[in-house]
Amino acid sequence: MMLSRVADSFYWIGRYTERAEHACRVLQITLTAGLEAGAEEAEMTTERAMRALGAAPMAARMDALEEARLLTFGGKGDLSSIHTAVFAARENARQVRDQITTEMWERLNRLYFRVRETAAKQNFSQIAAGFFEETINDLHAFKGIVSGTMSHGEGFHFLSMGRTIERAQLIVRLLDLHFGEKQAAIGDFGWVQLLRMCCGLEPYLRVKTATFRRDQIADFLVLDPYFPRSLRFCANTIAQHIDAVGALADERARETCTRLSGRLAARLNFAVLDEVTGKNGQAFIAQVADDCIAISDAVHAAFISYSLADRLPGTSTLGVR
Repeated sequence: MMLSRVADSFYWIGRYTERAEHACRVLQITLTAGLEAGAEEAEMTTERAMRALGAAPMAARMDALEEARLLTFGGKGDLSSIHTAVFAARENARQVRDQITTEMWERLNRLYFRVRETAAKQNFSQIAAGFFEETINDLHAFKGIVSGTMSHGEGFHFLSMGRTIERAQLIVRLLDLHFGEKQAAIGDFGWVQLLRMCCGLEPYLRVKTATFRRDQIADFLVLDPYFPRSLRFCANTIAQHIDAVGALADERARETCTRLSGRLAARLNFAVLDEVTGKNGQAFIAQVADDCIAISDAVHAAFISYSLADRLPGTSTLGVR
């Protein structure tokens, strides 16, 4: 039996940890772009990366390092920074402390205190690269600890579902920004940086040639069935986790979640490359984004925010908040 508030906490642990890791990686790559390319290419890469993370246009406002500091630690009332994501993940873990392993709690707790201590330091420009690298490593370790120490029951599936839905939405945002520009405007450097932001450069080179073109990038990041950050892989994983916890929801809510996740999986499993790269490619990516939002809303309605009227005594094993 699992309370809805417990399911909610596990779900958001997954989402917040994935969000923090993604932001760290994008910012890390952004800050090193100027070392690998000319000023114009680095500036375009930085602009796309900042937009992907939800920052306003940088023109006439601040340099990339200052923008990265704000996206990392936030300003007053900022709810989208890495610091906020790590704090929220830890707070959700604290609420289900009796449901998680000691190793999970210690890793997340240690990460939180390190991020908080770094926020108070004045030399961010000197420690930024190392900070992002260590944070990514901690979050990778946390995922491994979750997989290796936590029972793969309901809590595990809610956490993994949240992480995968968040990942799909973050990848969609990156793809939308890159596919919305002309091939020449991105260039080889831009495509390489996109693959790095998705942890996909080396896997891409193993299955594709070293030629970076829009159609090959799309085939890999959208339709590849084996790369864990492709949209197709994410869609199939989301469907699997929803199937695993479906018995906790009433029949109508379960059918809604299953239908939406199955539709997204089918859209990506049976898509052809021309649907992604052709004249309707932007609409295809936008539809995937809408599907992810619909699934997230359906999961929340089915497992978290349902009304008592929807649940008769003895009809569900999921507890009431």
